[in-house]
Amino acid sequence: MDWTKAKTILIIAILITNIFLLVTYSVLQDNNEQSDEDLQLETIALLESKNIYVKDSLPIKHDKMPVLIVEHDRIDPYELQQYIWEQIPLDESKRSREGSIKLAENFLKRCGLWSSNVELDRVEQEGQRTFVHFKNVYNGIRIEKSYIICTIEDGQIIEVERSWLNPVEFGRTKKATMSASAALISLMSQKHELESILVEDMEMVYWLEETDYVSQTTISDTAFPAWKITYNSGQTKYVPAYND
Repeated sequence: MDWTKAKTILIIAILITNIFLLVTYSVLQDNNEQSDEDLQLETIALLESKNIYVKDSLPIKHDKMPVLIVEHDRIDPYELQQYIWEQIPLDESKRSREGSIKLAENFLKRCGLWSSNVELDRVEQEGQRTFVHFKNVYNGIRIEKSYIICTIEDGQIIEVERSWLNPVEFGRTKKATMSASAALISLMSQKHELESILVEDMEMVYWLEETDYVSQTTISDTAFPAWKITYNSGQTKYVPAYND
């Protein structure tokens, strides 16, 4: 037997097989993407028939996710008040939006309340007061109902409202999460028949149902993936994202 020729034939056969598998995979991916797009269009049409309108396109990606173990965190209110009393007011020339953000960040760092999970959410102005809102983001996913709000007046922090969850670890098992389309179908089943809804935004978050946490000790809890649906000028609805 001509082993050189046999080896050449074998290599060519392997190459042809690999090309075939690559083409087949690409076609299947295209079909899946097309199916997702078709499903989204069909879902939007169904929702509109029920007076639910989507401002932008729906998120298509919905990966498997684990639960997130968190711990409730708090600071001694007397200690926090001491930091407030010790402040030096910001110079009037620096009392801008950016100056307020920097003031709030530096204050939280002095109090030991700053971490890599703290991210700016938004800044609001009401009369002479500026409200700097911070959110809790872990591995790129927001932890809902976990926030810090610094109230600024006359160049200094006058109040800090804080409800914080420290992420500890992810659960060991990742589970399938429902699509954005399925979450909206769930919303549709809960709304009043004549109610009109404009969906402004959808985001996958970690969500922990509100509890009256007043303990002085550390308490662990479990946050679950959920679709956060923002609608009708800022109203929110949470739909648990696990399929079962």
